[in-house]
Amino acid sequence: MMDDRIVAEGSTGRAEQLQARVAELFERLPMLCGFYVTPELDVIELSVHTWPGWVPGRQLHDEIRDALEDLVFDDSEQTAELLQGRTFARAFH
Repeated sequence: MMDDRIVAEGSTGRAEQLQARVAELFERLPMLCGFYVTPELDVIELSVHTWPGWVPGRQLHDEIRDALEDLVFDDSEQTAELLQGRTFARAFH
């Protein structure tokens, strides 16, 4: 879920918080497969695994955005840098 780039940037504590928040998000939303966070911190390209024909509504986008905004609010600039332009995906092993 997290890549080496984040740890290499010396933001290990914030990266761990971000990793925990994203893992919590995937646990709470079992249909969520992945999402992309734009450089403007918008959540787009939402991927879900559900029944055919169901399209995720704005509520799912908002729930993901709200979960990530809590982190950005606590430590705005450095955490925002960790989020910008990243894809987050559920890992299956």
